[in-house]
This record gives sequence, structure tokens and C-alpha cells, in this order.
Amino acid sequence: MAIARHSIEDLKKRSKISDFILSTTTGKLRGSKGMALCPFHGEKTASMSFTDTENLFHCFGCKEGGDIFKYVQEINHLEFQEAIEFVAEKYGFKLSYTQTNENSDFKNFYEKINLLNDFFIESMKSSDAEKAKKYLSTRKFDLSDIEYFSISFISSDERKFQSFCNENNIDKNDLKKLGFISSNGNMLFKNRILFPILNFRNEVIAFGGRSIDDFGPKYLNSSDSVLYKKNRNLYFTKDFVSSAKRKGYVFLVEGYFDVLSLNKLGYSNSVSTSGTAFTSQQLEAISRYTEKLLICFDNDEAGLKATERVLEIKNQVSKPIEIHCLELPDDFKDIADIYENQSEIFDGILKNNHEIVDYLITKFLNNDNNKKNVFKYFKKLSANLSPLEVDIALDLLAVKLNIEKEILKRELDFNFAYEKNETDLKKTNSISIFKDIVTSQIIKSNFTYSDKEEEILNCNDDYRNYIESLRGNISDASKFDNVSYTDEQYDEAIIRLFIHFADLKIDNLIDLFEKNSDKDFSILKQVEDLKKKKEIYQNTI
Repeated sequence: MAIARHSIEDLKKRSKISDFILSTTTGKLRGSKGMALCPFHGEKTASMSFTDTENLFHCFGCKEGGDIFKYVQEINHLEFQEAIEFVAEKYGFKLSYTQTNENSDFKNFYEKINLLNDFFIESMKSSDAEKAKKYLSTRKFDLSDIEYFSISFISSDERKFQSFCNENNIDKNDLKKLGFISSNGNMLFKNRILFPILNFRNEVIAFGGRSIDDFGPKYLNSSDSVLYKKNRNLYFTKDFVSSAKRKGYVFLVEGYFDVLSLNKLGYSNSVSTSGTAFTSQQLEAISRYTEKLLICFDNDEAGLKATERVLEIKNQVSKPIEIHCLELPDDFKDIADIYENQSEIFDGILKNNHEIVDYLITKFLNNDNNKKNVFKYFKKLSANLSPLEVDIALDLLAVKLNIEKEILKRELDFNFAYEKNETDLKKTNSISIFKDIVTSQIIKSNFTYSDKEEEILNCNDDYRNYIESLRGNISDASKFDNVSYTDEQYDEAIIRLFIHFADLKIDNLIDLFEKNSDKDFSILKQVEDLKKKKEIYQNTI
């Protein structure tokens, strides 16, 4: 169903684009007009203008622009109609819908997928589904659960299915557009328990299927279709939206049975990735209904990697979201395992949740307490944190390692803060050219070192020894007679060579500090001094 045009216009009159812009980026509103940092391209000076009077925005930098719905659509990665519904939800505005030619196909597909869902629900009542019902019973789901969650079944008997499709004017092209047919033209679902995948209006848009025999993958989702996009949609039950708003947080789990198990435990505020990689679009969708996420992925290495993935994308959504993790006992694989075997312990697990960085660092330390590896892992995590979050994480790590925060910061700095800014410095030929220029100048000045040349020699004993070896060695020194360069090229060589040798010396000092069991903190001072000097040189480039 399409949204009536008059309803869209009424909504636009009752809304303010500033409400959405100022909640997603930095800006100022003066009267009905304002300027803000454009969220669609990187900038330090505000170049995006907006006005509440006309509900329009325009960026003078990247030229992005449009009305309030376009802004909401782009910032939240929504379809146009979803953007309108998003705005309406914020203001409690009731939209009017009408059928148009443009959307008649969508209405037709919604009708057909609902017909299919009804067929699958009826199939669960047939004798063909006895094995499916027995399996669900072993997972602690009875007939009332099957009905409540609309769990259904598709048999391996294609004749029944085809007959139903023929009777209801559902052809192969329809099935393909609805995601029932794979890329090779085969039916995706045979002899499977089916879980209806809903949109946030509780309309069926796809299915997830669990095999009850050994044929094919254990779990399958519908293919991307006219109604369903794997990178945007999630699996949840019909009570999700109301429950999420009521409880104030959302569970993120891996599988269908995890969601259903949480529902049975009294937590219908749960969503599942259903075996697919978690995306920023999915996190954006969740953030519409909560500001807090509780992750409880499977208790294995894959689950840990999936948790790290959430941290990677958390700052890609339009508004901040607090993320915590539940720690499952070692004896349990996932939430479903707890529900099926020892459900009474879940409330205790829920109370013992941890902030995501705390959780990940603790997990890493349990498996690897090598300080250098810990530092490397911390750096990886820090790349996805704000400066404030990094500082908080430092407090946490200092406690866990029993190290004073300032000492920890120094050690981290020594190990990782030093990124090479010029990759060409690693190339032998570039360094060789710079060395030839500086060496030639030293020879021409009869081995009288300038202050900058002395700093270079102090950074590298090998280079100093080489220069000294040229004193009185006419044969070797003469090799540099034909080295030609301008004053600008010499200045460039001085800068590049110092940065290169400073990097090498810092790395050596770090190794020395790490290998020395009796920490010599004078080494720290040497590194800090070198860093300051290198920064001065880098600022002249």
C-alpha cells in the first residue's frame, strides 16, 4: 500500500528537519534556518544549510540535498516509504494509505507470501510434519508455541506445493521474486521447519528454514527479494517492537531458536542475525527502538568474531547505542541450550552482563596474556572507539593488567602509536638516495656535521660508523663526487633520513624495554624525546 500524497504533505508541515539533522550531526539553528557539518562527507567547517520553514537541506560541499524525507532516508539507509514512516513514528502521526499502480505489485507480493505462509502453517498440521513437531518438542516447543510463533512446515512433496501455487496463481517467476528459488533455479525449501521473517510492521516478508533431515545446509534463509534484504532485515517475533520499547533494551543473538527461547523466558525484545553477517543497516534499524543492545552470540570463536564485528560498526549508525555482552557458562553453547537444559540460571546470566570492550578484552586475556599480543588487540579495538571510549578502556585495561594507567599509556605508545606516515621510506632505493645526498654533503664539508646531520648520526650507529670509515678513504669517498642535488633536495633528504632512522631506533628501544625484565624507564624518556623530534621534522614536510 502506498502512502497517500495528502498524508505526506500534512506530515511534512507538522515536522521539522532540524529535529533530525541536529540529532545526527553538529550544527546550529537560528530561527528557522541553520548550518551543520554535512554527515555525507568529511568536513571540519559546516557547509550544509537547512531550513525548517521548507524542510529542506543542501550541502555546498558535496551537493547532497533534498527534503526532510530524503535526509532521513539517506542518513538511516531506508527506502523512501520507510523514511516517511520513520518520521511519522517520531511525531506520532497517523499516515493514510492508498493503492496506486506503482505499489500494486508490492501489494500483490505481500498477498502471495501470506497465502504461502497460510499453506505452510496448515502443512504443519498434516501427518507429513510429525517429524518436525517431534523435533520441536525436543527443543521444548509444544503445539501452542508452534501456533503462537507461526512456526510452519514445508514437505518434500513438491506436487502438493505446486498444486497449491497453481490454484492461487503463484507462478515460478513469483516464487523467484519472493526468494523461494535459488540462483540455480531450484527450490530453496524442502522438508524444513519454517520461521516467518517479519518487517517491523509484523508483515511476513521471508522465511528461515531448518532442515529435519541431512539434506543440504542445516539452516537456510530466503534469497533477497522484492520484500526482503538480508543486510537490512532481522528475525524477531510479533511482540518485538512493543517489548523493546517497554524493556528499554534489545537482545542480539545468532539463531531462530535463540530468539524463540528468549521469548519463552519472557524476553520477546530479541532479534537474530540468522546466520548472516551483522550489518550497520541492521544496527541502524535496531537503534530506532532502543539505545541499549545486549549481545549473546554463540559461545565459540565464531561468536567472538561476530561480537568484534558489532564493535566495528557501532559508530556507523546515526545515533549512539550502548552495547553490552552476556557471558555464557562454558558448558552451554547458546541461549537455546540454556533454555532447553537449565533455564533457571538465565536471570543470573542477564544480571552479569559486561560492556562490550570489557567483555572482549577479558575474553582475550583468558586465552592470551602475552602483553605484546594484548596491546595489539587493544589497538585493534581502539580503532573503533571515540577518544573518550579509549580513555575509559585504558582505565579498564590498566586494572586488568595491574599497571598504572600512565605507564600503560607509555607502553602502548611505544608499541603501537608509531605508524609509519611515509611508506616509501621502507623502500631501499629511496633511503639509499637520501643517504647518498647527506653523505655527499658531509664529505664536501670535510666531515663537519651540521646540527641536523648530528641528529641523524645519533639515531643510527651503523650510519655514523660508515661515515667515519670514509675519513681518509679517498677511494670510497670519491664515489660521492658525482652526486648532484639542490638545496631543496638536501633539505628533503635530511628530513626523510631522520624520520627513517628515528623509526628504527624507536623500534629498537621498544624491543630493549620489552626484553628487559627490570624495566628501565629511562628508555621511555629516550623514546619520548625521539617522538617529539620526529614530530617536528614531520611538520616541516
